[in-house]
Amino acid sequence: MLILKSVNFEQQEFQTHQLKASYSGQTEWVIGRNTTCDLVLTSPEVSRVHGRIVYIGDSYYFVDVGSASGSLLNGETVLADTPQPIHSGDLLQLGETFLHIEALSVSLQNESSNTATAIVLPTQPWATEDLLCRCCRIIDETPDVKTFCFVADPLVLFCYQPGQFVTLEVVIDGKPVLRCYSISSSPTRPYHLSLTVKRVPRPANQPELPPGLVSNWLHDHLKVGDRVKIIGGAMGQFTCLPNLPAKLLLISAGSGITPMMSMLRWLYDTLATCDIIFLYSASSPEDIVFRAELETLAAQMPNLRLAITVTQPVKQTWMGLTGRISQSLLPLVAPDLCDRSVYVCGSEGFMQGIRSLLESMKFPMQQYHEESFGGQPSKPISLQPAPEREQSDSTLIKVKTLPPAALSVRNGKGSPGDHLLPIQPTYKNGDSVVHFIQSDRQVVVDGSASILEVAELEGIPIRHACRVGACGACKVEVRQGQVRYQTLPTALSIAEQQAGYALSCVAYPVNSVTIDA
Repeated sequence: MLILKSVNFEQQEFQTHQLKASYSGQTEWVIGRNTTCDLVLTSPEVSRVHGRIVYIGDSYYFVDVGSASGSLLNGETVLADTPQPIHSGDLLQLGETFLHIEALSVSLQNESSNTATAIVLPTQPWATEDLLCRCCRIIDETPDVKTFCFVADPLVLFCYQPGQFVTLEVVIDGKPVLRCYSISSSPTRPYHLSLTVKRVPRPANQPELPPGLVSNWLHDHLKVGDRVKIIGGAMGQFTCLPNLPAKLLLISAGSGITPMMSMLRWLYDTLATCDIIFLYSASSPEDIVFRAELETLAAQMPNLRLAITVTQPVKQTWMGLTGRISQSLLPLVAPDLCDRSVYVCGSEGFMQGIRSLLESMKFPMQQYHEESFGGQPSKPISLQPAPEREQSDSTLIKVKTLPPAALSVRNGKGSPGDHLLPIQPTYKNGDSVVHFIQSDRQVVVDGSASILEVAELEGIPIRHACRVGACGACKVEVRQGQVRYQTLPTALSIAEQQAGYALSCVAYPVNSVTIDA
């Protein structure tokens, strides 16, 4: 049996269809405009007999029988009279009509009876393992924002906290690239996971992995049916759980609405009674992400107050707020501001602005929370020595030490003719020496660069994603020496620290440090 959902945006028609085996053991279904077809589609772009779905050897296939307007399967043209295998989650396009395959059974043995075939649902919860996921739906939220909906392959129940993020791995130009994205779906709907992604223009001064590389690739290349990998489980401390505040103020801008929407959907699904103010800033009415859903939730949730402000001149009728979030706007939206727990997400500049604004208004900052991943490469750094600096404002982590005889690297950047030398720290005036064992490099730096930044400058590959110590992708083993953190990274456990591991994106060398990279 197949369950298909047909969508024709031109005619505003949305229908669900079931194709079942008849008593004679039917294994072929005809699709077209003719009323004698098993699946009748009334769109004029659909031929009278457009295609067939056939069941052969425990698999389903779609065949275009030479239709006038042609057929697409997951965005790829289907050649006439060429069977193409179809699976749950695939998307067929016949003219202007889309057919989404919601579910299919792999056996017709019992379908000749009048008993409905059960759909197998996942029972295995997802914890921390890597997960291969298939894109089953892509939703255009605004002109530059899309939501990508995924199911696991094989199926699992997605378990996470609303507001957390995942690390996505995609292959671009033959190379795996990692990027962190907040989850926009709610764990109360565990059968799929959604990521809402904004297209990001390339900066004029392009680094090796510029901001927007993965986001733009998803917009331009990911299709329904494609597969991507999620590295590890969901991560992050940006969530309203487990201690749900009695009063919430959720402030976001642009694509920063993503984790807020996950929390709001959770609050709606669980019938939470806390008092919620949802304040969102967009450039224009056309740029309001999830606008229709937000308005529906506001109408259905008596404990939700929705406030949306647009920052650019409005070219159409707009009855909402205008201007940036300011000292005059905040009390208007939230008169009891200081009684609320505030959650903020947006660009780094936006969050810094809100943070400074709240501090100037004497807001109790222990009630302030902001999203902490998504950092970008810092400005170019120098490998020249700098005066010695105080370390009292940072956290010093000491890791295990191996005998010097076990640690030999090339002197300088190394070449095939260089001889191997035992490590001899030669820092002075606050310098640090970073030794990369696998790459046979040792580099003198001034302590202002993280280990990851030093590795990037030297062309030494270290896998990374968030760059702010939140995802754990850049974990490396420190074989000798000490590293320091401004604050302890959330993605590194005490046991991992004691075992000699560090997060290279936020770990800074202290004197001589040896890294297994």
